[in-house]
Amino acid sequence: MSISNDSTLQLLEKGLDALSARQQAISNNIANVETPHYKAVDVAFERSLRQAMDGNEGGLSMQRTDDEHLLAPGMADRMEDVDAQMFRRNGTSMRLDGNNVDIETEMVRLAETAMRYQSLTTLASRKLALMRMIAQESR
Repeated sequence: MSISNDSTLQLLEKGLDALSARQQAISNNIANVETPHYKAVDVAFERSLRQAMDGNEGGLSMQRTDDEHLLAPGMADRMEDVDAQMFRRNGTSMRLDGNNVDIETEMVRLAETAMRYQSLTTLASRKLALMRMIAQESR
């Protein structure tokens, strides 16, 4: 099996890419905390990830009763559809000048994103170590 066809690694790669985009958006929000009329930016990817994980192309699929279960066959093909969507949060204004960046909220979101990123890099590292061990054992 090719590494590029491994659905777990594809899932981790998509998650890392999306979290990286979210970190960039949060950094931009923090940098523009004093910019008049600046609207905070966010990145959403969880919905498209969930749809790809739960998707069924008209056939029977395995039922996942727990998020920790393995991904269904064909998951690698659906990972192509996972996309991080950037959007502006226009619904609120925190200040009279129209800026809606709340520095405390952004700092919490930045820390949460960093922890999620660290978790995914640890999982990817462990997956690659497992694959390396399997390759070495098969020699």
